[in-house]
Amino acid sequence: MAARDAPRLHPPRHRRVCRVHLGVPGRPGPSPGPARRHMRARRALTIATIVAQGVFIVGTLVGGAIEGHGYNAARHDISDLAALTAHHATLARLSLGIAGVLTIAFALLVLRPALRTADGRESAGAWLVALSLAGWDNLSDAFFRLDCRDADAACVSTASFDSWHAKVHLASYVVAGVATVIAPFLLSRRMRTLDGWRDLAGPTRIAGFVIVAALAVTVFTGGTAVQGLAQRFALFLVSLCVVPLAVRVLRLTG
Repeated sequence: MAARDAPRLHPPRHRRVCRVHLGVPGRPGPSPGPARRHMRARRALTIATIVAQGVFIVGTLVGGAIEGHGYNAARHDISDLAALTAHHATLARLSLGIAGVLTIAFALLVLRPALRTADGRESAGAWLVALSLAGWDNLSDAFFRLDCRDADAACVSTASFDSWHAKVHLASYVVAGVATVIAPFLLSRRMRTLDGWRDLAGPTRIAGFVIVAALAVTVFTGGTAVQGLAQRFALFLVSLCVVPLAVRVLRLTG
């Protein structure tokens, strides 16, 4: 009789398997709800970042078209649209600020963890995207404004950089320019080591060389009749290069 009853002393096998699956014996496993909400938030931020690049480009084009009062989009910089003497500075500051803050948030909150290796190593490239012309420089332009536009009669020589905020504006541009030049190559290096990113490593590296060339053109055309066009081409290119990164994140998390 005891021999027949012995098996009853053990819990059914399927109950043990169920507990192992939940993670801790006798305890319910974590709810998948927070993880799903976190993923949805990242996807929403990624989509918003793509839209933000369009906001920057359209806002810059519209702002340049309606600024007037001597402003020439082909000759003058984008930064002049947000200067203290600009006639439609709010439009420029909004488009620059929105694009900048969303690009920074995407780089640090989405791209950085997406490029993290299995052993927890992060890519410096994601941080440089946050500091780039599409990120930090756009955001800083909205707050650290130039004192005047080049198109203003009284804005001669270095008058637009007299104030402290204009000097911060210039320093931010230099820092962002360096970050923009380096970022594609560090991103490409990391992409070669990660599944789901390897096919973007080559195009990202090529984009890096194109960006370097475009920024070099802005240096050589400074003070000429096409300075504004050269700058717009370079900055629009940098902004559009954020889009493939965002699209890849959406594919990997879809």
